[in-house]
Amino acid sequence: MFGIVLWRDDRLNKAVIWCDDQGDLAFYTRKASEDFLELNPGDWVEFKLKLNGNCRIAENLALLLEQGSPDLADRLCAAAGCGAEPAGAGQENGTVVPFPQHSVKKRRIAAPLHVSRG
Repeated sequence: MFGIVLWRDDRLNKAVIWCDDQGDLAFYTRKASEDFLELNPGDWVEFKLKLNGNCRIAENLALLLEQGSPDLADRLCAAAGCGAEPAGAGQENGTVVPFPQHSVKKRRIAAPLHVSRG
C-alpha cells in the first residue's frame, strides 16, 4: 500500500500514515531489528498493511519521495475546521465536541483493505 506520513515521533520511533485506500490511518513503530529510516511529515511511503484487531499496522516501510506533501496534515486539519488550539484548550470550561452523525455511520462500513497476513 502507499501512504503519506502525517505525524512522527523520533523519540518513540512511531509514525501515523494516511493510506491511499482512504480507509483508517495506519500506525508504524520501527522495530529494533529494522534499519534506520528517517521519516518526516509529508514523506510518501510504501508498506505492507497488517490488521491487529481494529488497528491498521504499517510494516516494511520504504521511502518513495521525501517531502512529497509536507503540508498535508495542516491542510487536512484546516479542511476539518480544527484550529491550532494548544493541547488542553477548552478543558477548563468543559467543552465537549460531538462527532458528526455521518462519521458514526461511516465507521460501520468497512473500507476495502489490501491486507497482508503473516
